[in-house]
Amino acid sequence: MAGSNKAKLDFYLQGVFRFAMDFWLALPALVKVTLAFALILVLTRTKVPLSGALLIGGIALGLMTGMTWAGIAATLAGAFWETQTLSLALIVGLILIMSRLMKDSGQLDRLVAGFARVVRSVRVSSMVMPALIGLLPMPGGALFSAPMVEAASRGSDLDPELKAMINYWFRHIWEYWWPLYPGLVLAVSLLGIEPWWFMAFQFPLTVVSVLGGAWFIIRLVPRPEPLGENPPDLNQSRWLDFRREVRPITALVLTIPAVALVQWATGLAFPPLTAVFLGLGLCLVMVIRQNHITPAQAARSILDKSLPPMLLLVFGIMAFKGVLVQSRVVAEIQAELAAFGIPPVLIIVLLPFLSGFITGIAIGFVGSSFPLVVPLFAQHQGLDFLAYGSLAFTFGFMGMMLSPVHLCFMFSSDYFSASLWKGYRYLTGPVLLVLAGALISFSLARWVL
Repeated sequence: MAGSNKAKLDFYLQGVFRFAMDFWLALPALVKVTLAFALILVLTRTKVPLSGALLIGGIALGLMTGMTWAGIAATLAGAFWETQTLSLALIVGLILIMSRLMKDSGQLDRLVAGFARVVRSVRVSSMVMPALIGLLPMPGGALFSAPMVEAASRGSDLDPELKAMINYWFRHIWEYWWPLYPGLVLAVSLLGIEPWWFMAFQFPLTVVSVLGGAWFIIRLVPRPEPLGENPPDLNQSRWLDFRREVRPITALVLTIPAVALVQWATGLAFPPLTAVFLGLGLCLVMVIRQNHITPAQAARSILDKSLPPMLLLVFGIMAFKGVLVQSRVVAEIQAELAAFGIPPVLIIVLLPFLSGFITGIAIGFVGSSFPLVVPLFAQHQGLDFLAYGSLAFTFGFMGMMLSPVHLCFMFSSDYFSASLWKGYRYLTGPVLLVLAGALISFSLARWVL
């Protein structure tokens, strides 16, 4: 009798399992991806590392699309050992190591101090200090520049929210195109284009960002006045000191277009991200030589505790992308969008924006949304393809800038004892201006075609 009951229970459970599998498989592809994406976001909000959340989300998506456990395992293993994955991990590691060496050696302090000696306007100094720190992608770097903004604005009657948003906004004016940011490097890699193309297309958005910050934020600061009684130090040696400290970063920036020029002149086809590798390598060597970095100091930067989580995040992103490719779910989504008449451009802008708002980190919104949205415009070529990629990245970036869980947003507000929510009154205007700039840039690029 007991055996009969067990057999009935097994039969019942098998039926439930088959029904559940049939139910998941019958769902529209867009719903499956949305559920996987929602799972990733829920996991990150419950303190699961984003790398682990992406891995779990990828496995869940694979199961919902009918992939076997063996197929999922093979896909994940293949994604981990792809040349693209290893290249990205190496680049991210080099960026973080270089940032740590510049900070620990005092070069970053000297760079900022050198500029402060020659510019003493409250408005200019308040803008430039966080912008200079923003040249290096340090996690929570706004906390490093906040004391400089405080010093630059000392004596001015500015409310805490205004000072916090000065620090926060101008800390991020470069990230649209600056090649040291892992999110930008990852976007270029997933788009499969030359870095200088994307950098050149995105650069005007930095100009728009500065103009937006100047009009909506800096304009509220009192008229420029000298900081202190002494006039600005225009001694040529001070400028030379500043130029010497900024030289490694200048070399990095110039290397990328130089490699593109060599490719164009010779007709050679270099492997992807070659320019970034060469630029980072040159910059790192210059930082080590200029600061007389010892092997022990270099070892400490390599063993920094912030390095492993970022490398794991790269692997998590590429694993999620691998499942998206192998499951062919993107092709199904394209067919569904066409059937229901939903413009793909809405998905291309909304998914990165929401991802940026919820994750609060550039590499997070790029890694979780780009593998899905890039195939939606993959049939476009040249400038048209670039315009779509720029639109997706900028909307994701602005979602990240509005995110209340963005570390720099929280650190800036906390340092100046400012209200997180009151800060939005200064932030909304610049964000809307940048989004308008992205839409205009997108429209012009497509009109040219």
